[in-house]
Amino acid sequence: MEDDKFDETAKDSPTRYDSSDLKLRDFESDNGIASFVFFTAFTVAICGFMFGYDTGIISSAMLLLEQDFPMTSVTKGLVVGATTFGAIFSSICAGALSDLAGRRITTTVAATLFICGALVLSLASSYTTLLIGRLIVGIAVGLASMVVPIYISEISPRFQRGQLVTINVLMCTGGQLISYLVATGFIFQHGWRWMFGVSVIPPFLQLLFMPFIPESPRFLVRKGRTGDAKKILAKIYPGAPPEFLNYEIDIISQTIAEDAAGSYKQLFFYPNLRPLIIACGLQLFQQISGFDTAMYYGATIMKMAGFTNIRDAIVFSILVSATNFAMTVVALYLIDRVGRRRILLTTLIGTVIGLTLLGIGFVFVTGLTPNQNTCVDYGTRCGACLIDDRCGFSKLNGVCADISSIPLDQLYNACPSASLKGNWFTLSSLVVFVAAYALGIGHAPWTIQSEIFPLNVRGRANGIATATNWCANLVVAVTFLPLTELITASGTFWMYSIFMILGWLFVYFMVPETAGKSLEEIQELFL
Repeated sequence: MEDDKFDETAKDSPTRYDSSDLKLRDFESDNGIASFVFFTAFTVAICGFMFGYDTGIISSAMLLLEQDFPMTSVTKGLVVGATTFGAIFSSICAGALSDLAGRRITTTVAATLFICGALVLSLASSYTTLLIGRLIVGIAVGLASMVVPIYISEISPRFQRGQLVTINVLMCTGGQLISYLVATGFIFQHGWRWMFGVSVIPPFLQLLFMPFIPESPRFLVRKGRTGDAKKILAKIYPGAPPEFLNYEIDIISQTIAEDAAGSYKQLFFYPNLRPLIIACGLQLFQQISGFDTAMYYGATIMKMAGFTNIRDAIVFSILVSATNFAMTVVALYLIDRVGRRRILLTTLIGTVIGLTLLGIGFVFVTGLTPNQNTCVDYGTRCGACLIDDRCGFSKLNGVCADISSIPLDQLYNACPSASLKGNWFTLSSLVVFVAAYALGIGHAPWTIQSEIFPLNVRGRANGIATATNWCANLVVAVTFLPLTELITASGTFWMYSIFMILGWLFVYFMVPETAGKSLEEIQELFL
């Protein structure tokens, strides 16, 4: 009966109440973020943690996988890229699945796939099985990357939505950091099985918590279950009067109607085309900065830079991941205060400096000579020799030689200290690049993307921009190691720095400032 009364009130005056009349801020300031809402957001964001963990753990596991599964730079890239490949396709289907089955069921499916992927990877007995496991994880990542931010935003109080959505961002970068810390405990033969295996724990806990969290009110309204939606809204806004709950139902219904009125065709005409170019362009430059190489291949990069002991390579990668986490926290504080455009223009210069210095650091370590036909041409340049899969280095003889001609215990861990003069410089340069990335281009595109589209095309536009991100991610992940052999590590990072210069020009000429503006004012920028 109570629900019927709510429905009648909504029909009689659908626009009678607004957030200021009902003192929405008072509801939220008096109660803070309800424990019910925080628990729901945290539970859902475990998928974000798994996204970060799987991104980071492959970096450490790859150093040990090489001992059991001999791989070339191309096959290594395929193992890393398989996750991105799976994510591209599942992210395309995620929106339709979450609208059909619900946000909660879609999140449950993602958690289940994370468990399945972890089990397949930890028990893998062949290269093919590794690819299958990574593909399953990628499907889970694609589902999670699309549904989790939406789910959290739809169960969050309006004026605290931004704070709660950032939980997913922090869980993701936190997962990357935790993955490196976990990896340090399993640096032994077949330790990669444990690195993958322990990742079943977070999604298993998530599955235990899922029955206790609600479905999204938006999904319930879409399915005609307004009574259930109001019960959940009453928990999201403790103390809100029935009139306010009816008003919220009206707003959700209006949003659903406007969303249904949009089409993909509208995106490619004025006034939506420029926002689409901006969103896709920012996502493209985010990926071709090469940042994900620091996550996917962080430990490998450290090894290439001269930290040839596996433990040292992983430990120093923790510093890189911790920098990313810390600067992401700082970015969440600065992005509204400094402004999106200003922070992008400033930090993109930092990425150019970091990548340029990173290339210089690799000149110290490996020189500029690309892959050669004969190992002897490397001479005493140990770092360059070790990058070539066909070559090794003899500590006893001090020269590069064919792998088959020297003892195995003298390979990949025998560079003399004289050739490592650039390793600390290289590590410092990588930290500078990651810090600049996390402060700007790593975070701002997602914020800008959520603001610049009108409601009727927002979901479709975000889908296209996110697909751009994943496709560029796949290209970078698969091509990084082959590029280091083709044009050297230095050339590869200098190429990324050129991309960032182009990114700076793109922001300068194309991206307006959106901070401090209402959604209506932002729309006027493109008219």
